[in-house]
Amino acid sequence: MINLFFFYVALHFIADFPFQGDWLGVNKGKSWELMFYHCLIYSGTFIVFGKVSLLVAFILFITHLLIDPLKARYKIIKPIWLDQLLHIIVIGFIVYYF
Repeated sequence: MINLFFFYVALHFIADFPFQGDWLGVNKGKSWELMFYHCLIYSGTFIVFGKVSLLVAFILFITHLLIDPLKARYKIIKPIWLDQLLHIIVIGFIVYYF
C-alpha cells in the first residue's frame, strides 16, 4: 500500500506539472475550459500509467476540478504547498479505500 501511495504521488507531480505545460499552468485559472482540460490530462495520466478504475479517475478529476480553482482562479489558497497537500490527501484516501 505504501509503494502504491508513493507511485500515485509521483504520478500526481508528473501530471500536475510537466504534463500540463507552462502555458496551461498559467492560463487554466482564466478559463473553465482550460481547467477542464488540465483535469482531464491529470486524471488521464492516472488511467494510463496508474491503471486506476474509471471511478477512481472520476474522483481524481472532480477533486482536482474543485481544488485547483481555489488556487488558480479564486486565489483562496495562497501557498502552493497547501494546494499540493490537498491533492496528496485525496491520493491517500484513494489508496486506503480503493
